[in-house]
Amino acid sequence: MCNTIERYWFDVTRARNSEAALRLAYVNTPNAVIISSRLQDVSAIEMAGRLKKIEGLQRLPIIFLVNQGESVQHYNINGDNSHKILFRPFTPNELMITVKSLLRKSNPVFQNKFVKNKNITMDLAVYKVFHGQKQVHFGPTEFKLLQLFITNPDNVYSRRQIIDYVWGVDKEISFRTVDVHINRIRKMMNLNDGNQVIRTIRGAGYCLE
Repeated sequence: MCNTIERYWFDVTRARNSEAALRLAYVNTPNAVIISSRLQDVSAIEMAGRLKKIEGLQRLPIIFLVNQGESVQHYNINGDNSHKILFRPFTPNELMITVKSLLRKSNPVFQNKFVKNKNITMDLAVYKVFHGQKQVHFGPTEFKLLQLFITNPDNVYSRRQIIDYVWGVDKEISFRTVDVHINRIRKMMNLNDGNQVIRTIRGAGYCLE
């Protein structure tokens, strides 16, 4: 299902359980979420409630995946246009119609394939980075890391939050690895104006320069 959505050039973040999903939602605010009724550790409606308690996610668009014949009364979607129910089995076309319908209402910024900050531009459709008019060749890890900062320019991220977003919440990655990739981005941009692109905040983590 995630692969299907990504083929339409949407950025998808996978979460194996409710704890992982909540941690990821704090790091990178989602424009919509898909919750399965087959969650093992918490009910789908409870998961939705937890997500909507996060600041800025009160009107978070949600798609509930439910089984045919399953009661949907407890999803309490009457009058709430930010909720949709998709019954299994469904086709890729049905999935994408539902996703696009919700995203049109929430007006997500990532529908624009270009993200820019000062003289740095990222083309999310073809995974290219430009410094001014010059293309800078990024690896997939550095691209995802820079994307986190460019799309959230006012946020300060701890090394743990960066690991959760780039590698996943279940990965044991050393904080030193984060520092190495940050320094690699700085060298790749090769700026001569003193701008480090990503600034170190002592005791906190990193933010966009």
